[in-house]
Amino acid sequence: MSQISGAMPPQHYPPMDIGFAPEQEFAGLGRISSILRQHRLLMCCVAGGTFLAGAAAIATLKPYYESVAEIAIGARGMISPSELSPYADRALDLVALNTQLGILKSPTIALMVTQRLHLADTPEYAKAFKPSLLSQLKKRFGLEKPSAPLTQKQRDEIVSSMLMGKVHISNDGRSAIIGITTRSAGPELAPAIANGYVKAYLDFEQQAKIQAARNASVLLEEQIAPLRERSIQAEQEVSRYRQEHNLHLLGDDSGGDSARAGRIALPSTPNDLHLTQMNHELGDAEADLASKQAIYNEATSSGSIGAITAITASPLIQNLRLQQAQVNARISTLAATALEQNPELIAARAQAARIDAQISIESQKLLQNLRYEAETAQQRVNALKERTNALQLNVTEEEHADIRLRQLVGEATAAQSLYRDYLSRLGQISAETTIQQAEARLITPASQPLGPAGPPKKQYGILLLLISVGLGVGAALLRDRSRSSLRTLAELEQQTRLFGLGALPRFRGSLREQLTSGDSLYGRMLNSMRAILTFGNPSIRTKITVITSAESGEGKTTLAISLAASIGALGKRALLIDCDAHRPSILLALGLRAHEDGFVHDALPGLDIFVASQTGEPGVLNFGALGEFLEKHRGEYDQIIIDTPPILSFPEAGVLASFAEGVIIAVKWHQTSASAVIETQRILRTHHANCLGAVLTFVDIENLRPEESLRMGDYSHYRKLVSSS
Repeated sequence: MSQISGAMPPQHYPPMDIGFAPEQEFAGLGRISSILRQHRLLMCCVAGGTFLAGAAAIATLKPYYESVAEIAIGARGMISPSELSPYADRALDLVALNTQLGILKSPTIALMVTQRLHLADTPEYAKAFKPSLLSQLKKRFGLEKPSAPLTQKQRDEIVSSMLMGKVHISNDGRSAIIGITTRSAGPELAPAIANGYVKAYLDFEQQAKIQAARNASVLLEEQIAPLRERSIQAEQEVSRYRQEHNLHLLGDDSGGDSARAGRIALPSTPNDLHLTQMNHELGDAEADLASKQAIYNEATSSGSIGAITAITASPLIQNLRLQQAQVNARISTLAATALEQNPELIAARAQAARIDAQISIESQKLLQNLRYEAETAQQRVNALKERTNALQLNVTEEEHADIRLRQLVGEATAAQSLYRDYLSRLGQISAETTIQQAEARLITPASQPLGPAGPPKKQYGILLLLISVGLGVGAALLRDRSRSSLRTLAELEQQTRLFGLGALPRFRGSLREQLTSGDSLYGRMLNSMRAILTFGNPSIRTKITVITSAESGEGKTTLAISLAASIGALGKRALLIDCDAHRPSILLALGLRAHEDGFVHDALPGLDIFVASQTGEPGVLNFGALGEFLEKHRGEYDQIIIDTPPILSFPEAGVLASFAEGVIIAVKWHQTSASAVIETQRILRTHHANCLGAVLTFVDIENLRPEESLRMGDYSHYRKLVSSS
């Protein structure tokens, strides 16, 4: 190597002051379209694969059937604004309605439906009890202990949990109608479940009301027992007191009144017959007072005027109730046949409102009358007591005993009246218990669906198509975003600090055709690059130039042949030396054969080719012979170009850089990474090589972006040439 260095001392030139063109990014449809064209294969593969996989999944979806039942919740117990109560809160309606929704959605109703329809035995729900394949394998290899068989209750609870997920219960918030939508794999089971939900809900509500009535009956019975005991004790006290004071009976004082029959008879005293008569009146007044107070207290404590017998028995109230029923029937008929703005319907509703108001007014009057009657009875009792007390001041001890007896008789009579009243109420509640009905009615029973309700495969297909296209576009954009290869001269200069000498396009046909054609895109771009090397900065005007690349397949041999042929086409003499001892390919590219001395004269106009000799060891170049050859023929040629192996594959190729005055690196467009080019520069620097710049090879003109055309010229005309070639 010392002989080579002495024969051909390396020449060093000052570095060129080359400004780096900033890379311009253009966002818009044009750039996206260019990216998609560049990565169309990736986009089609991702979109097609996604669509096929999704289509296969959609095709395996099993159809399902839906059925709907509707029920109307009764409005009794709900408070709504009206003329009599304009400030009633509508939230109470929602509370009651939401309560019924909660009952329908409860596990209790689902369990009732499961048990009544025997859903645990149906194929659709029985699969929930089958162990999974993984569980079967674990049990088979002893990794999991066999579980105990499920009881019927456990099976029903599991199925009811599944059933709750397949039943949708909803309300629009504007009416008291609740819809029950059920879904099943078969058309027969869906309506059966929906109707089963309705039946279970109605039965649940009816049983709840019956139970409430029974609880009220139990409470009344608990209150009747002490009243009965009190009535018996009062009668016993009257009898004992009569015997102690030797008081005789006047006889039955019922006066033929069946309501007073059996009441305790009044005693006779020889002192004051008038007092006896007054005690009769006092007893009647106290009994009447107790009855009126009981009725009035019941009305004021319950808050329901319409439930008081004294008011409902009024002929006027009964007449108004009859009118109300007729008007309501007319409203129902009109509502079913006419629109909401129908004058007759509006008039009927107004009449119904007036009747309601009149009933309320008349009820209030009757309630006021009850209060007046109770107060009058109290005043009468007070007056009679005052007169009796005044009369008792003038009677003897026997008369005092008689008065005491009369008081006991009055207390016993009041206890008996209250006792009979509670017995009457208990009888009414017992009768109501047997006729209780749920405050809801079925509007639309569920019917068997005519066809499957889903899945909506067409909508899924459209959505899948959009998702597939989106994923394909996203993959193309992501691939372009994550690329590390060089695509523009600006990227080449920014990332490698090398001067971009030019770009050579990808071509069709043979290299000889491109070099001999007078109007080819390849020749035009080659001439542009050769002009820079010939007439550009003096620092890049070299006589001996090495053409190399980072890796194989980057077009360095094509570049070397093209550059040498371009110089020969100017009428100058160029020598192209093939120093790729591992894979010489210059002669093969031109379809020539080497002579014995390695020379091929006039391979192309003005171009000679020489294949460098090798040592005895295959693949090893004879550097000594090469140095002597260059020294001998240096003056015979205007330009000598040396083609070397790829630097990264054969680092010893960097030694050839010491024979030349400059090195040009071939960089394959959209494939060679910046790191590979930088590593090539590092190896060349160890041999003190002068890197003149780099050339982008195999540029795909059709897929260039607008920003990638910067510093490559306007290729609109060239693209036409490429397409026509």
